[in-house]
Amino acid sequence: MRARYNSYHDYLKERFGCRVNKVSVDMGFTCPNRDGSLARGGCVYCNNDSFVPPYARARFTMHDQLTRGMEYLSGRFKAKKFIVYFQAYTNTYGGVNELERMYREALKYDGVVGIAVGTRSDCIDEEKLDMFERL
Repeated sequence: MRARYNSYHDYLKERFGCRVNKVSVDMGFTCPNRDGSLARGGCVYCNNDSFVPPYARARFTMHDQLTRGMEYLSGRFKAKKFIVYFQAYTNTYGGVNELERMYREALKYDGVVGIAVGTRSDCIDEEKLDMFERL
């Protein structure tokens, strides 16, 4: 029986013709509630070690994280295409030039069809929105 709604999973499969999975990366970002700008120690719900996969650790390069993650997701879920998920902490908490360089690097990988960026609303401004539009 078909669902009465169009799930995001189904939308991606229809749009790209195959299974699409998010592949997490940790690029070593922090956030204002961790680095002392607003607070120290982070938020109570922000324990990234509890939900970030083992291949997505900041000690690994983006290349290593993406290669391992895509290999794992291809084998486990038969994923053919990927959305790179900048997951850990606040992934717009940095200079726009460095952010754009990082996001563009992720988009160059074969099979990558987009990016998803975890952030906070107080860490987005017009300059960063313009950068996302350029991507």
